[in-house]
Amino acid sequence: MHFALFFALPATSLFIRLLLGAHIAAGTIALLAGLVPMLGHKGGSLHVRVGRLYTYCMMAVAVTAVLLCVFQPLTQSRLFLTGVAVLSFYLSFTGWRAARRRSAVLPAADLALGAISSLVGLLMVGTGLWLQAIIFAFFGGLICLFAGLDTWRGLRAQPVLSLEPWLFRHFIRMGGSYISAATAFIVVNVGHWLPTEAPHWLRLVGWLAPTLLGSFLISRTVRRYRARLQTGSTLDVKSA
Repeated sequence: MHFALFFALPATSLFIRLLLGAHIAAGTIALLAGLVPMLGHKGGSLHVRVGRLYTYCMMAVAVTAVLLCVFQPLTQSRLFLTGVAVLSFYLSFTGWRAARRRSAVLPAADLALGAISSLVGLLMVGTGLWLQAIIFAFFGGLICLFAGLDTWRGLRAQPVLSLEPWLFRHFIRMGGSYISAATAFIVVNVGHWLPTEAPHWLRLVGWLAPTLLGSFLISRTVRRYRARLQTGSTLDVKSA
């Protein structure tokens, strides 16, 4: 598929090269920064600062991905990257906000973000079906699912004093965001890393490895902190 939705600037234009450079730079910084809070000590000042940097970088990745979609002819690859970028941003931002708020009750700004993101997800679903880009529609559906549930729960939630709701939401959302970003990075570049005669199943590893490894790390972290909560241990978790 090669379809011009709004504009069709060539890849050699200065504007597109600047956008692409900013997109790659923000994505690279996010992938490197995300390793620090994920693998390092939880709750320290370094965790807080680098986690904030990761979230801001994912915001830049999403914005530049959408602009590249608008100003370049659409391809399946471009739509895939845009869908991943928007989903990764939403997960990272809501995970970061969970640590800042430390509450199950969403303030008005977060409810508005959830509602707007739900509309964006619906637009992605409609656009993906129209262009027969099923993966793009799939990511739009995931955004609708997360944002819709966030909005519904935010409207119904009561104040919760326990660390558990926001703490696990923080771990799972930030981890899910990193899994999505890492998968996109590997899928886009695996063709350059592997020799031409490499078996096809090696490319499938690029799709599955981040999810398998990331899910293991997230579940291990959740189990460890749940065990500490059950034993009444003090958690060293600071505001993000």
